[in-house]
Amino acid sequence: MNNNKINNYDISEIEKFFKMGKKDIDKFAECAALAYKDYPLFKYITGGRCNHKVIKTIISSSIYSMKKQVIGFSNSESANAVALFTPPKYTGSKSIPFLLNGGIKLMFIAPLSTFLRLLRYENHAMKLKKNYTNHDCWYLYNLTVKPQFQNKGNCSELMKPMLEYFDRIGQDCYLETHEEKNVKLYEHFDFELLDISNIPKTNIKQYSMIRKAKYEIIKK
Repeated sequence: MNNNKINNYDISEIEKFFKMGKKDIDKFAECAALAYKDYPLFKYITGGRCNHKVIKTIISSSIYSMKKQVIGFSNSESANAVALFTPPKYTGSKSIPFLLNGGIKLMFIAPLSTFLRLLRYENHAMKLKKNYTNHDCWYLYNLTVKPQFQNKGNCSELMKPMLEYFDRIGQDCYLETHEEKNVKLYEHFDFELLDISNIPKTNIKQYSMIRKAKYEIIKK
């Protein structure tokens, strides 16, 4: 895993952050799993159990399976706050690479229905992403902060340099969230709400958002 290049994009100019390497995936997944303890999406995927080990297995296996398609940042080596982005043309996590990169463990720690709900959600999310972007933009795959470090400016610290980079290269950024309170957070970073929909067969809302590049040179 090259910490400074992803596809044809050179992110070496973003120097202030700790960049995720293969050996750091477990730490990044731990941060996300702690933050997602009561998150609506993972309540759905886990059948309401929100088991920490199951959530962490899903996240770590997804990251491992994405390999060269994901770049991760944290504002510290301990990964107390993390952001994961994928470049344009990312079309979602594929089931076989997911299983081969640790996802098979789900079969031993969770019902088969957990994996099936995960697949159903992934298909739904990527369908919406394609409809609104044709996969021609960056994707904020994950922005999470450990509970004890929340509300301390960590999201802004992680987001602003990457969004400025997107402006420099003229690229949009897409995301989805499943809590209404997060919409205001992302609007603060100039994301616009595209769509509110339900995850299939649930009453869980998905808020799809995009931030259009400003197409201007940001002076350092």
